[in-house]
Amino acid sequence: MGGLATVTMGSANPQQAETVTAQVSELFEDLERELSTYRSDSTVSLLAKNAGVNPLAVPEATWRVLNLAHHFGQLSEGTFDVTVAPVVKLWGFGGTSALANLPSKEEIQDQLKFVDYRRVILKGQTVFLPFKGMAVDLGGIAKGYAVDRAFDSCRDAGIKDFLIDLSGNIRVSGRPDWGEDWQIGVRDPFDRSRIIGKILLRSGMALATSGSYERFVEIASLRYSHIIDPRTGYPVTGTASVTVLARDATSADSFSTCFFVMGLKEAGGILQKTPPVDVLIVPDIYPTEIWLTSGLAEAFDPLPELSNGVKILTPAAT
Repeated sequence: MGGLATVTMGSANPQQAETVTAQVSELFEDLERELSTYRSDSTVSLLAKNAGVNPLAVPEATWRVLNLAHHFGQLSEGTFDVTVAPVVKLWGFGGTSALANLPSKEEIQDQLKFVDYRRVILKGQTVFLPFKGMAVDLGGIAKGYAVDRAFDSCRDAGIKDFLIDLSGNIRVSGRPDWGEDWQIGVRDPFDRSRIIGKILLRSGMALATSGSYERFVEIASLRYSHIIDPRTGYPVTGTASVTVLARDATSADSFSTCFFVMGLKEAGGILQKTPPVDVLIVPDIYPTEIWLTSGLAEAFDPLPELSNGVKILTPAAT
């Protein structure tokens, strides 16, 4: 799915490490064949080819992820919308060639006609995209779902202490060998060579980060983020990175995308409606500000030089 996966295991089960790692690798490959937009033969690519023609019977993982995507679309008031795929491709992402010029307003509006997660028909484990030109991009949820599946696989195999990381979508179990909670560095969105601080991650918890520094296009010497606001059809501005702490990786992955789209001004309002998640937002401003909810503040240790920029984000703030 366009990313690097790592599995870190404690030394208590060395004889199982190779077997379990192979199982996780096979799991990721299976999900890649279903959920990746980078493969022309994937299930989601076949969905796009059948758009406006016929419903498609899909494997269980695709069915579950699309139902979860609908759920998060509702919770996020449409700021998380997997049907944004046509606009994503218009901007030169999702495996398409780079652009020489900005898409026109007319081109964007033309593709926005296909963007609405509520139009996806999910029935009897078949999926139908009712209009030719519709497509889904599961990049904001598939990696988190894959991490949760791998987490269950490791637990089922009897592994107690491990960390799974799929392109910044992380979930942990137990503790590392040195006996403390897992420590996860949060990358500085303005300087990839350093972090802005560390988060202590308790067993079972998940963390996901969405940042404009990971994937982008440059058009006419300007940089545009790969995260598209499905309401406008334009790359998100004003947000440099978002990190979400949740009880499962699927939720963390999805909410990191929706909070990135919302930005700081809208985040407080939606926090009142979401399940228990904590969020850290770095706006695209200087000097660096780090806004985080009280739950994440307890687990976050900022770099000393950035501590004055740490501010509390409350559900009442809008």
